[in-house]
Amino acid sequence: MRRHFCAFMILMMIAGGAYAQIESGDTEVGFQGYFLTILGEDIDANGSGSVQVSYGKYLSSKLLIGIAPIMSFSTSEDDQGDPTIETSWSGSVFFNYNFSTASTFIPYITGQYYQFTFDIPEDEKFTDYSYVNVGIGFKNFFNEYAAFNTLVTYGFSLRENAEFGLLTIMTGLSFIF
Repeated sequence: MRRHFCAFMILMMIAGGAYAQIESGDTEVGFQGYFLTILGEDIDANGSGSVQVSYGKYLSSKLLIGIAPIMSFSTSEDDQGDPTIETSWSGSVFFNYNFSTASTFIPYITGQYYQFTFDIPEDEKFTDYSYVNVGIGFKNFFNEYAAFNTLVTYGFSLRENAEFGLLTIMTGLSFIF
């Protein structure tokens, strides 16, 4: 099954010959996600992932402004050693700047305000779970209105004295109408 999926993805990327025609006023809806797990000899069951739906409007043929609600999930073991799944909600406000508008391959840069969670403990601040993300991505159109979308961002924590960031790689589909 995995081979079939990989072959399908490669075929779609090679077969893509349709040019996107992004114009001011167009709407973009995207569906992206990721999943990861850490493997090792002494590692407990774990995993985390995210599913994101984004909605944006093109203010010009190159500038997209939008919002993205995100559902994140993680797996772990409870006190009895049984696997558990936890979900949480987060979201972002973003902009994308496209380097081209009429091509099968459109690279872009992005900037985001990302809120890791809205469930803030009483002794914490809202900004303790906030990030400013910057990144790069590309859309590979397989027809005039649909593209594979891949995005890599690095988030700078807004927490006071933070010494960490957030690296995210997401992939999915985008539709322009």
